[in-house]
Amino acid sequence: MTSAISHRRLSECSLEDAAEAFTVGFSGYVVPMNVTVPSLRLRIERDHVDLDESRVYFEGGKPAGILLIGRRGDVSRVGAIGMGPTIRGKGFGRGVMLEAITAAKARGDRRLVLEVINTNERARDLYLSLGFAITRTLVGFDRSLRRAAPDVAPAEECEATRAAAMLAKFADAGLSWQTDPRSFERLGPPLKGFALDGKAAALLDDTLKDIRIFGLAVDPDHRRQGLGRLMTDALAARYPGRKLFIVETVPEGLLNDFMRRVGWRKRRLTQSEMAIDLT
Repeated sequence: MTSAISHRRLSECSLEDAAEAFTVGFSGYVVPMNVTVPSLRLRIERDHVDLDESRVYFEGGKPAGILLIGRRGDVSRVGAIGMGPTIRGKGFGRGVMLEAITAAKARGDRRLVLEVINTNERARDLYLSLGFAITRTLVGFDRSLRRAAPDVAPAEECEATRAAAMLAKFADAGLSWQTDPRSFERLGPPLKGFALDGKAAALLDDTLKDIRIFGLAVDPDHRRQGLGRLMTDALAARYPGRKLFIVETVPEGLLNDFMRRVGWRKRRLTQSEMAIDLT
């Protein structure tokens, strides 16, 4: 670490500085990142980011990197760690991660978890060298634009809180941090809710070019009755000409068969979910 680099708690920074630090920290990343204040606010709420445990890094007074720490009970998560090009490759990221592990132990946390895109071998190797172990693979899905809009009634919007309650009720066990129903406890724009006969629900963001689905579930008592297909088709009919997708946050195997049946494809990128036991 150099004397020109400083940091502050996220609670002590403006969201404007934090969003800029996030964008700079992930410049040149495997997946392009352009973080805005609204998208950062949503991430903070969705991922239960602890504002006092998270850090914003500055170089010469300018935002240069970010560390987001989420907390749920005695489990913490590195929701984002990104250092700008002038900081990168000098061992700074390793130091930040070592400090995050030490802080989690001091809090009495049982586990610290994170996700890393599998093509980002440098970061994955760093986490392995620090004692993290790969626990499972996370995948994503999308609906090809080549598929015509289905001839069904478009999905009808409902209160986002209603859709979130249904997702919590219908949730499978062992979900990832980002697909866990607790991610939808603090709802706010731009998430929208959709429901189908009280038996299927979805939460999504339609403010960008493509439609990102954050949550999708069918009542376990009514699965394999075509409701999942009807819900995904109804969403496609609601947004003709726009791609629907789920990012790489779904545990491998959970939705693979269903998505194949309804004509969605698995995305090329995958993530490794990793964890370190702090006990």
